[in-house]
Amino acid sequence: MANRSYKNLKDDIRQKLTADLNALITYATEELAKETVSPVLTGFFASSWKADTRRAQPKDLQENFAPWNTIKKVTLPNGGIRLAPGEKPVILPRYSVPSFKLNQTIFIGNTTKYAADALASPKNRIPEFVQGEFRDLVRLFFTDKQPRIRVAAEQGSQARQPLSFFNVGRQSYVSYTAVED
Repeated sequence: MANRSYKNLKDDIRQKLTADLNALITYATEELAKETVSPVLTGFFASSWKADTRRAQPKDLQENFAPWNTIKKVTLPNGGIRLAPGEKPVILPRYSVPSFKLNQTIFIGNTTKYAADALASPKNRIPEFVQGEFRDLVRLFFTDKQPRIRVAAEQGSQARQPLSFFNVGRQSYVSYTAVED
């Protein structure tokens, strides 16, 4: 057993909690990239999870990124889309997870332009992951003061004032779910 002074205890605990927080965020982004959690057609959405201290900007189109821009899709008679025969989804996380500090608010979001629509998919299991397994892990590791983590888990919508006579309707957006109580 190492002979360490009690004066280092506070720093040791802070370092351990910081390491646990970063491992937890890495775990969350890895789980969100799985087909069992995220809705998957080409794999671009599942590959586009990003952890940051700012909300992810939903601006990326799969047409601009290889290998997803080469995956062929077919339109079904009912208007749905599926992969062409012989095509398979590709899940390759596009972002590395930076290091975070304990006092930061952390957002885990998706950078695809169609994130709000993907979150409305019946294949979306993100809310179950966030409110279940992930929340349980946060409670297990951070019993006294839980970190401020927000995950883009579902689609929201809000009524908008018309911008012009012809532009009336609702705007879809990504709703971030708080993980802590």
